[in-house]
Amino acid sequence: MMQHPLDAAALRRIFPAFEQHELAQWLLDKSVFAEVGPGQTLMQVGGAVRHVPLVLQGSIKVSTEDPGGREIFLYYILPGETCAITLNTCYKNERSRINALTQETTRVLLLPAMEVYEAARKFPSWQRFAFDSFGRRYDELLQALESVVFQRLDERLLNYLKEKASALQTRQIRISQQQIADDLNSSREAVSRLIRQLEERGALRHSRGVIEIFQAM
Repeated sequence: MMQHPLDAAALRRIFPAFEQHELAQWLLDKSVFAEVGPGQTLMQVGGAVRHVPLVLQGSIKVSTEDPGGREIFLYYILPGETCAITLNTCYKNERSRINALTQETTRVLLLPAMEVYEAARKFPSWQRFAFDSFGRRYDELLQALESVVFQRLDERLLNYLKEKASALQTRQIRISQQQIADDLNSSREAVSRLIRQLEERGALRHSRGVIEIFQAM
């Protein structure tokens, strides 16, 4: 944890939804700034929700678990965004329903969960930001459901890789086939076979745990 490296104007550039200067300054006063390395867990399913993350730089992968403990990928939180599921959990005073894992070095403002109600009470801009977050994540979860129901696994795999590449802002992804299989709720053998097929089609190149995406992201 460290002092905020930005002021209210800089925060509003990252989060245009915080159009009220007072809101931006209030968030800086109430929140804790953190720079977190890649692969760090910010939240776990069943854990206490102490903060709502506001991403300034980097990306966070959000997933949940089925009753058997298998992880299911949901979406990424990118700069200028927060986790709608965590917001909803704060409003309901529930325990975490998601896992949150940094994908790269990530800078966040951590707003204490106890301040979420106060933000909604005092600032209309925060209310609009929260509702927009709920709407955006609902659309993403609906698309994820449609992909599971209607898309072939090779299409889901390629879309997953494109989304991850976009979140990391790179065409080269360092990731294991087992991790992909876990996120897609599939088997490593099926993922390995499909990666070979996609490589033969010229959609990507795979070598020693690195996948390079050739199709447009």
